[in-house]
Amino acid sequence: MAVLTFLLLAVSFIVLHGTLRNRTFSKSFLLYLALFVSAFPLAYALFDDNKHPTPDANIGLGLAFFLTWGITAGVAIVAFVKYLVHRKKA
Repeated sequence: MAVLTFLLLAVSFIVLHGTLRNRTFSKSFLLYLALFVSAFPLAYALFDDNKHPTPDANIGLGLAFFLTWGITAGVAIVAFVKYLVHRKKA
């Protein structure tokens, strides 16, 4: 499940990168920095859950998944809208 989440997050950022009009190094760098920053909470929660397993529910891990899914959905929607606008202009 985590691999699929990371994959969808990366694909949505890659599609968003493809819709940029003026691709400069700084824009690309900031976009991929945002990818790593948005993936960090889930990666840390997975690491923490692996290092300190608990027999009960891990609320922090669930919240990290929800946060990452929300970011993924937001970036995917923005990328889709930018793609549609870009396609209409061409």
